[in-house]
Amino acid sequence: MKLKISLFTLLLSISTLSEAAFNCTVGLSRILVYGNGSVNVLHQGRNDFTVICSLNEARQGVSITTCAMWTSMLQNIKKEGNKAIFYYPGSGTCAALPTYGNTPAPVYIGVV
Repeated sequence: MKLKISLFTLLLSISTLSEAAFNCTVGLSRILVYGNGSVNVLHQGRNDFTVICSLNEARQGVSITTCAMWTSMLQNIKKEGNKAIFYYPGSGTCAALPTYGNTPAPVYIGVV
């Protein structure tokens, strides 16, 4: 019974998160780490640079630790020639993402 309740709760939270959100499943062209700690990514979905996080301070709810993990993961995804998935809150498209520091922080990043 507890398993059913847990699964129901998980599905409910996923369906709530999926409302008014979008994702980008893309190849990575460049991953830049600036002196101020900003991590900037150039991917095929936007074809311009988008900041995902900062290695010096929390940015839009993304901690320094998470940013470091994402940066490492993205470098490995690029090295292996895989695609990454970026999941963003709100409505929009990959091609219309704001660029540089105006980019919203992803909810999650993964490997496809």
